[in-house]
Amino acid sequence: MKKYIVFITDCVDIAYNELRGVILSMIGARDDIVVEPVVPVAPFSIINGNFVLRLMAENYPPGTIFSVILNPVRKRPERLIGKTKKKKFIFAGANTGVFTWLLRDFGCEEIYEMYDPGFFPFGGKYVHAPVVAKAALGVPLKNLGKPFPLKKVVKLKIKRGTIVHIDNFGLMKFYDKLPPELKEGDEVKLKLNNTLIRTVYGKRMMDFEDGEWVLYPGSSLGLPELGKVREIPRELNVKVGDRIIIQEIIKKR
Repeated sequence: MKKYIVFITDCVDIAYNELRGVILSMIGARDDIVVEPVVPVAPFSIINGNFVLRLMAENYPPGTIFSVILNPVRKRPERLIGKTKKKKFIFAGANTGVFTWLLRDFGCEEIYEMYDPGFFPFGGKYVHAPVVAKAALGVPLKNLGKPFPLKKVVKLKIKRGTIVHIDNFGLMKFYDKLPPELKEGDEVKLKLNNTLIRTVYGKRMMDFEDGEWVLYPGSSLGLPELGKVREIPRELNVKVGDRIIIQEIIKKR
């Protein structure tokens, strides 16, 4: 069976090729290990990293190795590598809270702190990638670090309504559940940061008029989405971490 290595990172320029190159150099001619295309994360966003990692775990096969290169924190965190209970994913990255959603839903079978060779300007390349390559080659995780207490893994609390992802069409996925009483065509009043927005609820947003705000059931992890039909809403300058709060539902007559 093939083993997949997935880099989830905001290092999406030449840095990703460096990461990939390290892995390829270490695995040699092995054709049963596949380094996937980069999975981009919004720069410096642990919230988006959480969502992206959890979404990839939803789709990739058991045994996939997820290497998260994303560290915006000031203090140098521990470098972790571990394995989930469900689907036996291997995960690696800095202890920043980025594993919160993954471990909540898939559990943790084992976790270690990578042996620390000291600071490097690009730790993802010089520390994380070699460790990930060794894991892919079959080195037991316990040989790649020392046991790390699960209770010391940083947890991130994502507030209700938090935007966790914005795609290239400007569609916003946010951390909430749609009210069960919503029906097709109902008007919904939302507060996006400090801006009030009147939207319409529909199951297929493309059925509505160009430029109309639509709230609809999203495609990822059961999260709702908000967006403009065939238009990118640049005027609001929305970013991951902003919040969408449903304030009022006006039933369709």
